[in-house]
Amino acid sequence: MSYTSFLYLMFIILVFCVYYLIRPGFRWMVLLAANFVFYAYSGWDNLLVLLISVLVSYLVSVQMGKLHIRFREVKENGGLDKAQLKALKEENRKQRQRWLLFGLFAVLAVLIVVKYTNFLLGSAYSVMNLFGIPHNDRFFQLVMPLGISFYTFQIISYMIDVYKGKIEPQRNFARYATYVSFFPSVVQGPIPRYADLGKQLFEEHRFDFGNLHDGALMILWGFAKKLILAERLNLFVTDIYSNYATNRGILLALATAAFSVQIYADFSSCMDIAGGTARLFGIRLAPNFLRPYFSRTMPEFWRRWHVTLGNWFKDYVFYPVSISKFSLNLNKKARKMFGSEIGRIITSCIPVLAVWVLTGIWHGPEWKYVIWGLFHGILIMLSTIFAPHIEDLMQKLHVRTECFSFHLFQMCRTFFLCCVGRVFFRADSFGMSLAILKRIVTTSGLYQVINGGLFNHGLNRANVLVVICAILVLFTVSVLQEKMDVLEAFRKQNLVFRWTLIYALFLAVLIFGFYGPGYDASAFIYERF
Repeated sequence: MSYTSFLYLMFIILVFCVYYLIRPGFRWMVLLAANFVFYAYSGWDNLLVLLISVLVSYLVSVQMGKLHIRFREVKENGGLDKAQLKALKEENRKQRQRWLLFGLFAVLAVLIVVKYTNFLLGSAYSVMNLFGIPHNDRFFQLVMPLGISFYTFQIISYMIDVYKGKIEPQRNFARYATYVSFFPSVVQGPIPRYADLGKQLFEEHRFDFGNLHDGALMILWGFAKKLILAERLNLFVTDIYSNYATNRGILLALATAAFSVQIYADFSSCMDIAGGTARLFGIRLAPNFLRPYFSRTMPEFWRRWHVTLGNWFKDYVFYPVSISKFSLNLNKKARKMFGSEIGRIITSCIPVLAVWVLTGIWHGPEWKYVIWGLFHGILIMLSTIFAPHIEDLMQKLHVRTECFSFHLFQMCRTFFLCCVGRVFFRADSFGMSLAILKRIVTTSGLYQVINGGLFNHGLNRANVLVVICAILVLFTVSVLQEKMDVLEAFRKQNLVFRWTLIYALFLAVLIFGFYGPGYDASAFIYERF
């Protein structure tokens, strides 16, 4: 059930009506039923995989919660000296750790089997071919359940937080299932934490016209970004990349820049629809995009792009790796061998590389995503290492860094580096990405574009004009969002002005949107992750 389909609109209208018709204390049950209907629509086998992960993580978390309670009771009752209490605490921790490791192994095993089996087999076959080992090139036809990467990370964060005692486990299985399978966020995120979403789901939400107004407007804005902008850019990008060997550098560069805009419009539109849907029920999802193309550095870009995934890796990979015994021992040895500065750089690179290799693997079972992750990991490491030296150089050269022109240069530089990374992301293979980059720097084709060659690749002049206008509108709204809460400011405007803009946006979707019979609305890009 695509978020931009007419069926989805009818679905959320029905759920909305039922939700507010029954007593507030039972409304979360409507969401649970809606979650199962929504997910079962993608296939009963997919729902079964989801329920297995939910059941295992529920049982593990409840057991860890019982161990926490048992230790607290012993501690409060007294009767143990410090040594005995310390020994009991350590034993309790080890028991919780065993449960956690079992839970992590179980949910990750499900993810690896359905998502990475063929990738691992393909890599093994390549090694066998290299050494001349005979084998059968057998692959399994496994259908990847919708949003499995997202809800698996959600479950992992929940189990780790229970293990650490940050949250109390939800002992009601139905409520826990509601949290994991919440239909607006289960497909593409944002990746919610239980401390945030878990509380909101079970509060007694009353009907609020402001939530209806804001939610519907967010959904409409998401539809506009997806159906008007992202779908048009997809036609152009697909045509250029599918024929990369015959297209020249300027067209490939334009297609790469267009893909950077496309993937942002595509992914952020889904977040708008998901956030707007949740807002209808009085629930606020965490923001997942903070105008990333206004970033001045690559680290800032990734703090603004896919925010909840970045926070997940920061909390559950970066920090644990940074303070692990391996990193601490390496830090001591590196400082002793190379000095404090070089030692600090070496040890700071380990968690960054760990995060970005895993980020690449998370995106998909292909080597191109691993290379993409390494590319960004290296850029961020270089940015961290050289930032102080570049700042000193700017001061010595008396370059004004706190002015619009320098900020614009930084944003363009970041966008350029992002586009280079997008080539690896969009190309069908690592070899194809290298071929595209080579053609971009060795061929021109500017004359071809000047003479109208741009309009022979999926978009005519009228569609190119629509794309330009849509980008300008998106840019304007993004600038306003940097300065204010646009929804709140919009609510304060004159009634006639508000509804004029709403109707204009609605008509733009109806007139310029890609939808309807005969058009196979492409899935959101991040659905396949």
